[in-house]
Amino acid sequence: MAEFESTVDYDTFLGNFEGPLDLLLHLVKEAKIEIRDIFVSDVTEQYLKYIRAMQKLDVDKAAEYLTMASTLLEIKSKALLPKIEEGEEEDEGELLVRKLEEYKLFKEASEKLKETENVDRFYKEPDKSVGETKVVYTDFNVQGLVDAFFKLMMRVDEKRIRAVENREIPREVFTVRDRIDFIRATLLDRQYVSFFELFDENVTRSQLITTFQATLELLKLQYIKVEQNETFGDITLILREDRNEEIGEIDEYN
Repeated sequence: MAEFESTVDYDTFLGNFEGPLDLLLHLVKEAKIEIRDIFVSDVTEQYLKYIRAMQKLDVDKAAEYLTMASTLLEIKSKALLPKIEEGEEEDEGELLVRKLEEYKLFKEASEKLKETENVDRFYKEPDKSVGETKVVYTDFNVQGLVDAFFKLMMRVDEKRIRAVENREIPREVFTVRDRIDFIRATLLDRQYVSFFELFDENVTRSQLITTFQATLELLKLQYIKVEQNETFGDITLILREDRNEEIGEIDEYN
């Protein structure tokens, strides 16, 4: 990885990122490594180099980056100690890797749906001269769904999730197709549903992720439209009146 020149405007550069996870993901891509190799590469040092150089970030944003910096340093120092025995709680390194992998998933999902997002920005009246035309919902940004969902993920209590997932009972497997069918059945019964209502109190990360992917797929296929009243707020999923037929086979999830 190339060294950063002293002429770099670090404050402007950091302003291009949504937060410390976004910066870390950028550095991982630049280094062309797997996320799980982050602690055996120079990514941590490069991250710290940026943080030491920043001067003008506001207090709240700087605190986020500094907290991540301290976490990285602690993980680096613990890497020199004997590894914990199997069965002990997930360490901070594994937790950070998992969060970074999830963030990468959401970023990729958002980028994948940019075209859909751009279409949904504009309202177009049906043009009878060109046959059937789908009227798209106007006031929604796909990134809003990604942001709201990621905030939900960050709010979920880690210990509660581990307690649920580590129970000695057969684990139910949720596929994206299962969650597509579940969302559709719910909407056929109620016409609309709160995004957060799709999760029960014992939600696991696998359920969260597959439900998120199912929602994105239904949005991409224009089976649903969505409303969001405030940034990072809850999302309302609404079944399109003209799309209440059976959802056909989706090769990617079958």
